[in-house]
Amino acid sequence: MNFWNGLQRREQNALMIMVVAIIIFLIYVLLVMPLISGKENALRALDDEKARYERIMQLAVTAGPSQNVSADIKAVLPIREAATDASRNAGVSISRIQPGRDNTVTFWVDRAGTSEMMNWLLMLQNEYGHVPVKVTIQKNTGEETLRGQFEFESVDS
Repeated sequence: MNFWNGLQRREQNALMIMVVAIIIFLIYVLLVMPLISGKENALRALDDEKARYERIMQLAVTAGPSQNVSADIKAVLPIREAATDASRNAGVSISRIQPGRDNTVTFWVDRAGTSEMMNWLLMLQNEYGHVPVKVTIQKNTGEETLRGQFEFESVDS
């Protein structure tokens, strides 16, 4: 307090202006800049996900339903066995399997790359004849992997 009282009025005003300027600078650097940067990163990630979604949709259209299903298709395998076998071949780890009341089976995949997940789904369709009736796919936070929930109709009990 003695220091402050020992200063002239002009010096006190200059110090107050400097403190206000430092506070404004710190607010900008510590609050505003991270918010702007976070928004830009989120927009970039959104664009990346849109491009990835478009690629998946193009692959799905290209794959299309298989019209010439051979007689020796592995569709005789129940969906649980087919999904497990296809997951081994595609490099996808199924984390949970749950049979439903309405003759469905739901599979959860917690972490898989985009190509591995698409290969798994295509393998189930083309080699085993099983097509999901409901699919939910999300990107894992902070990772380049996906998680998904896949519901199939089960013809086996």
